[in-house]
Amino acid sequence: MSFLAREISRCAAGPLAACSAGIATIALAVRDASQSSESQAQAAPPSKLVHELSFKIGDKVVGDFANWLPTFLKTLLEKPGMLGAKVLASADTVPKPGVVFVLGGPGAGKGTQSSMIVEKYGYTHLSAGDLLRAERKSGSAQGQMIDEYIKEGKIVPVEVTVKLLQDAMNKTIAEDASKTRFLVDGFPRNTNNLSGWQQVVGDSAQVGGVLFYDCSEETMEARLLERGKTSGRSDDNIESIRKRFKTYTLETAPIIAYYDHQSLVHKIDGARPVEAVSADTDIAIAAIEGRFGRHYVVHIYANAGDMLATSAALISQVADAATKRFPGVVVSGRIFRVDASLKAFGIDNLPAFD
Repeated sequence: MSFLAREISRCAAGPLAACSAGIATIALAVRDASQSSESQAQAAPPSKLVHELSFKIGDKVVGDFANWLPTFLKTLLEKPGMLGAKVLASADTVPKPGVVFVLGGPGAGKGTQSSMIVEKYGYTHLSAGDLLRAERKSGSAQGQMIDEYIKEGKIVPVEVTVKLLQDAMNKTIAEDASKTRFLVDGFPRNTNNLSGWQQVVGDSAQVGGVLFYDCSEETMEARLLERGKTSGRSDDNIESIRKRFKTYTLETAPIIAYYDHQSLVHKIDGARPVEAVSADTDIAIAAIEGRFGRHYVVHIYANAGDMLATSAALISQVADAATKRFPGVVVSGRIFRVDASLKAFGIDNLPAFD
């Protein structure tokens, strides 16, 4: 087995996570080296090219990718001017939990859409409120502490709530390594929740996006009053409903703005029929899945004299091959031009690729 094949096999070892579609992203961005015709005439022509390929691979297709890449690279290296290739960085053997926050006003349809996502895509649905209630009833020391806070009318420390969410994710993954996607319903509700999440969870989980179900207060009010006829919930009455609307507007809207600034918010009109809302949710989930995944970085080394005129063709070939094998490929370019030796890139020590 070649060095590259061994590296890829090693990097791909470990549990694979389930997702709706494998997404591979190849980065091959071309550095702008445009110069005036006079400076071009004076400059010495570059002697080597380094093609840097970054692959972002959806968890579900890591195994297939590990088998495909060595064969594909071997084909490239058979072309004139190619000098070698090596893996620089690899995928994490254990993927981080992928988190999707589900936000929207009371009665916006969060619960309905969450249930459909769980059924379609196998996400695990987590509710901070449900976890607090379950822990309170468990009889544990932490449950007793939560009970005391609630009885005294105090807010449970956010660190406790976030730790319950984190523990639930870790337990789910421990029981089934493929369960790495989580819908966190109605959280974070305010900046205190957000701060607690960042401090406790930090980068141990990846927030892939926020599903924001937007709905008018009139529509939400009508839905909640109708639900109140059979739900038995004490807060499904007109006075409580309007207080909840006010709290939502004041506290949750800033969270939406925060994640929107990071281009992570998928705003969906929740006032429409369930099927229409679900169709837009499917589009959002596909985009979110594209942000999850694992990474490979590969260098391909070539003689500039042979490859300079065909670098665009090489990029096109990579894009075509990756698209056929892994639907959803996004391609950009990165090429280094090296006037001196490639020794700094370690090419002199590359094992033979066979």
